[in-house]
Amino acid sequence: MQPSEQPDKVNWAPFWKLVLVQSQNSFNEKGVQFILIPLGVWMAEKGIGGGDLQYILSALILIPFILFSPLAGWVSDRYCKTLVIRSMAALQILVLGGMALSLYLEHLTLALCWFSVFTIQATFFSPSKKGLVKDIVGTQKIGFASGILEITSLLALLIGQIGVFVWFRSILDETGDGWHAAAFPTFVFFLCTIPVALMTLTLPKYKPHQVAPFSKKLLYSHFGQLGILWKHKILRYSELGVGYFWFIGGTVLLMTIQMAQQASTNAKDFSGTGAVLMAWLSGGSVLGGILASVICNGRIKMWVATVGGIGMTLGCAGLALTTYDTPLFYALLFLTGFTASGFLVPLNARLQDSAEDSQRGDVIAAGNLIDCLFGLIAVGFQLLMAQLIGVHEQFIVMALLSALVTVVIIKTKNQ
Repeated sequence: MQPSEQPDKVNWAPFWKLVLVQSQNSFNEKGVQFILIPLGVWMAEKGIGGGDLQYILSALILIPFILFSPLAGWVSDRYCKTLVIRSMAALQILVLGGMALSLYLEHLTLALCWFSVFTIQATFFSPSKKGLVKDIVGTQKIGFASGILEITSLLALLIGQIGVFVWFRSILDETGDGWHAAAFPTFVFFLCTIPVALMTLTLPKYKPHQVAPFSKKLLYSHFGQLGILWKHKILRYSELGVGYFWFIGGTVLLMTIQMAQQASTNAKDFSGTGAVLMAWLSGGSVLGGILASVICNGRIKMWVATVGGIGMTLGCAGLALTTYDTPLFYALLFLTGFTASGFLVPLNARLQDSAEDSQRGDVIAAGNLIDCLFGLIAVGFQLLMAQLIGVHEQFIVMALLSALVTVVIIKTKNQ
């Protein structure tokens, strides 16, 4: 099937199948990540290792994107995107099975190795699933479709983070065994992945674009792909905003984990407190993204990004001035997530829509590279802030950075 710039009539069934496939992939990746974090806290509590795994896991998620994004973009453009998605779904089954077995055998290092393979899978899955969206729905509906894809991914992340924290605590309450509390949910994820992987067999196939053959240069062609973004003003400024979303998201998420650790005395309390904080932050992100997607249905509206940038600036400023564990604090955490997603949706849609069809995979891969660089910086940045200043002071820093980025986006939104 040939991709169309504007299909006469959009068949939404394949799109919703794609949404389900990518949502489960996001859920599983985030689910196993947030299985390992409380497991590390439990292990540290028992004196058998573990510790602050959130920083290690966050880095493991981002490094493969940085290393393999050029190759992933080339694969997305060179081969049928649907076949790539099917291959990554099959790999996910293998990874989750290996991870569940590792946790059953109480082997943390082996589980972390399997988790690293999962992050490589996600690197190759991302440009193919994003690139397939425009092939299915065309230009007119990409603002809505892109927003839905991003927000359902965030919803899956929300369920994965919060649900796993609650599930881990429930099993730990019942058995007192952190290894079992981690291994059993991972085994369930493994079982649920099989039918969704089979569903990828029903996704439509589109003819890939003509691209240059493979060469070793693909392994270090980051700067060439980044050049596509840098030379094109719309792509450059759109990606600046998208990258900042992942920076603030990663930083604030690690800040909530820090707050949960400071407010807890054991692994069970940590899981419960962390679930509450992430529910407010991620819940706001999901609802804000849905609203922004509806507003951008039919046409990309950049004023939504302006409102979102102002909102997340005010949200961070308010959190810096509010006492933790109060209704106002939770409301401001919700507002920050809500407006940050509103900031993301139109910028992400404009980035995808403005890319040439033959370079869309490269543009998406370059964007992923920048997003991950911002995310990796967020890990080190928050770790440094945690050593130097308190959480409220960290929110002041994030408010100032958000204000700066918002000013830049406002000045360049019409370019």
